Amino acid sequence: MWFDTHCHLDFPEFASHKERYLELFYQHKIARFFVPSVGPSNWQDTLALASDIHSIGLGIHPCFLQPLIENQSLDNDLERLSALALENRQHIVAIGECGLDKRIDTPISTQLTVFNFQVDLAEQLQLPLVIHSVQQHHNIRDSLKVRRRDNLGVVHAFSGNYQQAKMLVDLGLKIGVGGVITWPTAQKTREAIAKLPLDSIVLETDAPDMRISGRQHEPNSPHLIPLIFKHLAALRSENSSILAEQIWKNSIHLFSE
Repeated sequence: MWFDTHCHLDFPEFASHKERYLELFYQHKIARFFVPSVGPSNWQDTLALASDIHSIGLGIHPCFLQPLIENQSLDNDLERLSALALENRQHIVAIGECGLDKRIDTPISTQLTVFNFQVDLAEQLQLPLVIHSVQQHHNIRDSLKVRRRDNLGVVHAFSGNYQQAKMLVDLGLKIGVGGVITWPTAQKTREAIAKLPLDSIVLETDAPDMRISGRQHEPNSPHLIPLIFKHLAALRSENSSILAEQIWKNSIHLFSE
């Protein structure tokens, strides 16, 4: 059985072809899913997915901040997030997707304010964080270094080097491994994932995004987790069955609430 620890099943690609994808998930033994939200626009859609097989998170993704800033609703939206998370504490297993992204126009100072608000919320609720970090691992570290605890969360869709990955793991974070490792050009990330402690790794697709090498012209999907695992097994020294079993345990532990 497989656990896709990051997939956006509320997005139109899946909502519009639900029966087709359900059959694919069944055929490929995808038994569990974590579905993060990206902001106020999909909080309710994400909550509606909560079930025994769909674990969910509430958060504000940095790439979805700009409309909230332009509408001058950001402060109110943060308070709404806090209230909604408290109200649905029994239905959510994480705060996120949240984080920092150097590529976007939103100032890092604003992104940090929103991220740190969500860090505080996760601490209050004793929930893991699901973190989006693009060229901002140092700021993620600085925000979390005094929060160090078991099951602090996960940096999903990791695409950095070994030193960055180890820095994050040392804080108590897991590393989300996805389609990046299927690309031969991602050598530094492949080398990092090969060397990380096995108990720090979980698998994800970030579906429908984070395309897979050789299948880049089609949407990603949880049913491709076994393909990502095949690439992971080629990088690691462990027996495949041991590797698969530990990754399942890691995923269950990460989203154990």
